[in-house]
Amino acid sequence: MRHTTDIYLTATGTWLPDHRRPLADAVAAGLVGESHRDLGYESIAVEESGTAPVDMAVAAARQAVHRSGRAGAEFGLHLHASVWFQGLDCWAPAAYVANHSVGPQAIAYSVDQRSAGGLGALHLAAAYLTCGTVGNALITTGDRFDGPAIDRWNSYVQAIWGDGGTALALSTEAGFARLLSSVVVSDNSLERWDRGATPFAAGPLQEKPVQVEKRFEQHAATPGAEAEFGRWTAAVLAARDQVLAEAGVQLGDITRAVLPFVHRGGGQAELHDLLGLTEEQTVWRELGRQVGHLGAGDPFAGLDRLLQDGALAVGDRVLLYSVGVGFTMAAAVIEITDLPA
Repeated sequence: MRHTTDIYLTATGTWLPDHRRPLADAVAAGLVGESHRDLGYESIAVEESGTAPVDMAVAAARQAVHRSGRAGAEFGLHLHASVWFQGLDCWAPAAYVANHSVGPQAIAYSVDQRSAGGLGALHLAAAYLTCGTVGNALITTGDRFDGPAIDRWNSYVQAIWGDGGTALALSTEAGFARLLSSVVVSDNSLERWDRGATPFAAGPLQEKPVQVEKRFEQHAATPGAEAEFGRWTAAVLAARDQVLAEAGVQLGDITRAVLPFVHRGGGQAELHDLLGLTEEQTVWRELGRQVGHLGAGDPFAGLDRLLQDGALAVGDRVLLYSVGVGFTMAAAVIEITDLPA
């Protein structure tokens, strides 16, 4: 979607736990399997005080709303994305986060497309803003990957889960960056990679911990699985090419990029290589390898880090990119217009 209506990013917010568990300590404690020891992470953000993921999202949201200079009552839409358990079964976490950050008036929806949920929510919010249904929108994410129901260290391919909440405020009025384009590209024929040969259950948590990587390996062993990597690659590049074309920019115009905090390590090609970017353009070194994969929150946490570090200048074009199993690729290009004080 090329955004001809002016849509602005007005503020970011991030809540991360104080504790960073060094990966070496987790390895020494026998928590990390062989396949996850050399992914390039130095530490992982681990919330040890019991803060619920929705309260992490609320804290990030309040920070973003405050920075935006808007009153909470001005926000007409709130979208909340997550990957893991939100504190209760069968409830509405988006309503909780909205009520405790911007108030009862905001339309509140949960977005569930795994790690692509945050940028997918941005794409949806842009449509609301474009048609004039709302003038200000808030997106949040929040996750805490506690055991024993999930194994943060070994349950996901090429990643270790980190805890945290993030937020992004959008408006049709002025902000620190203009949204040039946003796209979502899907290939639902690849959903089996997250399902494997595991039969459907009658209730939640029939397997503890959840065996996401096992399902991946189950499908990887099936005939034709290797050929599906080509379709995955095609979808990754299609999202990149479409979001750049609709923004009216070239890859060489991109100053910085925020990609998923997922890493293969060991000198293998990474997602930034496939996209035609350098690791220095990403925030892997500054943030990703320090906190782990924050689920749907990587793009907003990474953008917030760039802003707080003073790493962006007016006129910079930034690529935000996410990959969600299923598979969904979500991307956006923003142009910095007026850096926050």
